Amino acid sequence: MKSVKTIHAQHLSNLLFCILFFCGLLFCGVAAAQQQAGVELRIGSRVLEEGEVVDAQLVCTNTPDPATPRFSVPEGLDLRLTSSNPSRSAMTSIINGRRSDTTTFTFSMRLTGKKAGTYTLAPIEVAAGGATYATEAITIVVRKSNSTDQRDGDRLVFARLNVKSLSPNPLTLPSPPEGERGNGTGTTPLSLYVTQSFEATLTFAIRKFEADGRAVELGNLLQLVDGGGSDLSVFGTRFTSGEVTLNDSGGARHTYVVYRQTREIRAEQVGTMAVGPVFLKVNYPLSLRRSWFGGYEIADSRREIARADAINVEVKGPPSEGRPPDFTSVIGHYDLTAVAKPTRVEQGQPVTLTLVLKGEPLDGVAGPDLSRNPDLASRFDFTKDELTGEIEGQARVFRRAIFPRQLGEQTIPSIAWSYFDPQTERYLSLSTDPIPITVDPSTAHAASDEISDQPHGAPANSLTVLGGGISPNYIDAGRVLANQAFSMGPVTTAGTLAVPPALYLVMTLATRRRMRLRTDPLFARRHAAKRTARVRIGKALKVVGAAQQLDCLATAMTGYVSDRFGLPPGELTPGDVRALLRDRAASVADEVAGFLESCDAIRFAPGAKDGLSPADTAASVRRWIAEIEKFAP
Repeated sequence: MKSVKTIHAQHLSNLLFCILFFCGLLFCGVAAAQQQAGVELRIGSRVLEEGEVVDAQLVCTNTPDPATPRFSVPEGLDLRLTSSNPSRSAMTSIINGRRSDTTTFTFSMRLTGKKAGTYTLAPIEVAAGGATYATEAITIVVRKSNSTDQRDGDRLVFARLNVKSLSPNPLTLPSPPEGERGNGTGTTPLSLYVTQSFEATLTFAIRKFEADGRAVELGNLLQLVDGGGSDLSVFGTRFTSGEVTLNDSGGARHTYVVYRQTREIRAEQVGTMAVGPVFLKVNYPLSLRRSWFGGYEIADSRREIARADAINVEVKGPPSEGRPPDFTSVIGHYDLTAVAKPTRVEQGQPVTLTLVLKGEPLDGVAGPDLSRNPDLASRFDFTKDELTGEIEGQARVFRRAIFPRQLGEQTIPSIAWSYFDPQTERYLSLSTDPIPITVDPSTAHAASDEISDQPHGAPANSLTVLGGGISPNYIDAGRVLANQAFSMGPVTTAGTLAVPPALYLVMTLATRRRMRLRTDPLFARRHAAKRTARVRIGKALKVVGAAQQLDCLATAMTGYVSDRFGLPPGELTPGDVRALLRDRAASVADEVAGFLESCDAIRFAPGAKDGLSPADTAASVRRWIAEIEKFAP
């Protein structure tokens, strides 16, 4: 028989072998995980409709901190980074005794199918830690949508895009009436000059859901728009809405909610400027179910799309032929006047020359270059800085201090300024009227002599006694030493005696309130609702990105409503908030619900948030909370 020592030695040897074996497996597993580094482009769908937008992620796995990706995109596609800073995540897993550490950096991107066709998206390169990683090439198919061939009444969703010139010049407008150019209305683009403005209008409609031949109210139908797959171009999320009834091909009548947004756009560069295209993806309901607060919510839906083709606007520059030397690239129609104040000054004192420019447009317009006026420069001294001016009312006002060089009767010469008039398509020059002024000799030396005039023979810096001394200020001692003894009147006495009982009452009420806050969670939650909301608003304004700030402000508002009225924690819809506030704070019910609906729309279309300033919105949220506090129980 083997000895006990031999058996123990064998067991110890086997245990040591197992420990070393598992450590080797763990080391190999960790080493293998660390060696698997690379990048991958993940796209929600590789088959798109024309104009459709899908989210994409560029995932860098087990690489050092990556630099901004480098990529090229075929003409029929558009791929953009939505954030230049990637998000970072780390994960450790142990499976069957093997440990795996994974670190990922993720860049968020958006892919748009601009034109029908089949495209190959070339590998995207990412530099990290001195090495370069690349994704695999991906094939993307963009299909042409046939939905635009249907009548509006046969479609569940449709969209229209129009542009309209703001210029009254008929020579620069295309043939359709009122200067409008929309989808499919012609091939001649709207034409205007650089710095001029035009209006672009997006109109889209969503058919109301119908059950048993009747339209069902679902609140704001903008909540059906899928922002991740929609592109609203230059248009924001604040739309005016109305209703219209249309007939389909079979003669049946359907009610649509029509949304409209108009933007004024300034042409900043010469060339072809595209407005749009616009692509809408709507999760249209197939069936409904009852919600918690009454009404209906969507149980099942399907994708419906609407597209509005881009409209090209031709932006022209002023002609080079006949251009005046003093032309400062200003296009529009203007009137120039000059005023000088004062018109009589002493030598060495300034005259304020004010130039008033009236017309359109006024933004970015520079005034005349005074240094190029030889008559003004020879007679007056002034700074040679550019006249930028300020907009005051319906005019742009330029002011400059000028100093006359000579005595006597002088004249501020005429000031010339040129611009290009798009109505007549000619350069025009304006000139102000000369302004006469009078320059008198300086009186500063004479005034100095008058002030320092002294009696003949008196030494300099001496004082002359005029009389009085301190005796004229003497006052009767009886008045100075009047009785100042302190005495309490009846009102003061009563107030002093009332302080102890009032203090006792206040302390008693405060103690009871503290006890209730400790024992009644619902009361404590209502009591802290306003304070909690203020903290959430402050944190929301520190979040990076306007869309994220607005989303956090909406969460702060719904969280306040839940806390203030003792509702279970959870997501409140705009309709729920409107119904809740109508019975308690009706004056702000529609404002609050409208804000939440706008934030819902921003979640659907993060790139379209024009018209909502986070700072102004935070002030509105504080005002709504203060108003609710007045009426809430």
